Amino acid sequence: MKILLIDDSELILSELSLLLNQTGDFSRILKAHDGEEGIRQTMLNKPDVIILDLQMPRMDGFTFLRWLMANHPVPVLVFSSIGTDENIFKAMEIGAVDFIQKPENYITGEFAEEFKKKLSATTQATLQFKDGHASHRKHAESTMKQSSSQPLDSRYSILVIGASTGGPTAIQRLLEDIQHHVTIPIVICQHMPRSFTGVFANRLNMLLQLTVKEAEDGECMEEKTVYIAPGDMHLDIRDKCFFLVQPSLNDRYIPSVDRLMETAAGSFGDKTLAVILTGMGTDGSSGIQFVHKSGGTILAESQDSCVVYGMPKSAVNTGLVHHQLPLDAMGERIISLLFNSDSK
Repeated sequence: MKILLIDDSELILSELSLLLNQTGDFSRILKAHDGEEGIRQTMLNKPDVIILDLQMPRMDGFTFLRWLMANHPVPVLVFSSIGTDENIFKAMEIGAVDFIQKPENYITGEFAEEFKKKLSATTQATLQFKDGHASHRKHAESTMKQSSSQPLDSRYSILVIGASTGGPTAIQRLLEDIQHHVTIPIVICQHMPRSFTGVFANRLNMLLQLTVKEAEDGECMEEKTVYIAPGDMHLDIRDKCFFLVQPSLNDRYIPSVDRLMETAAGSFGDKTLAVILTGMGTDGSSGIQFVHKSGGTILAESQDSCVVYGMPKSAVNTGLVHHQLPLDAMGERIISLLFNSDSK
């Protein structure tokens, strides 16, 4: 497997090369100092995966990424010091799989472990193209408009969504599909550092007609509102209110989809609708067991549309998932479940 590193810092290229050599996963490590050089390397050597900086001279990472997705689409891990604005999410909309923020100084052991985990997920990623989504959305919106032409009471009281690698783009698309039809609170657990969850919430709030915000400790849910779990804490639900819980050293996933779904089921019982979207790992597969025991309904994204078919596969393997379907069909099914008391 060949990997291409694109960064204008020679020090970063050298340190990343050392990390990659330690993994032994790559037959060739290619380097480029800007987007133009990245295009030449891509055309000449056809890399299998790319690590990309966004801020570079001559041709920046966004321009390169647009060219790449049109000419030689391969999985991309964004590696950038830009972490306090929405540029990361713009890159993921263009086609990047995931991101990791550059360390402030030198690469530490903690960063190295996170980098290897993110890179492993990126190399396993299946790129999903957006052309078919727009046409399907028009059909889905037409169908959903007909199905919800009369004011109906939802059979569920909460929609809980869990995701990891590939999740930000999948979440945005799903919310775009259902935003005009859902009034119940939506709570989302996306594996993401704290410095990004607030930016993610703000970006969705600008793009959607729903209110989107980070969940706060002690806050109680309101209708037509989407809550994003903060990146460095677990989010529990008790009596329709949020409680932030400090993670322990042994916790594998922070925030935890398992924990969120367990406490949601404890509060809402059979009125819990749970969705597991794209992501690496197994988070969510334990939490949905509580949703199932309480009589709630569980959906999982199918492999057809997953960037990484890890979390949904683990959920499906429990035998508890009621519906497995691609992202483009997920919104329509959610609307059908919300307003059809005879289906599950």
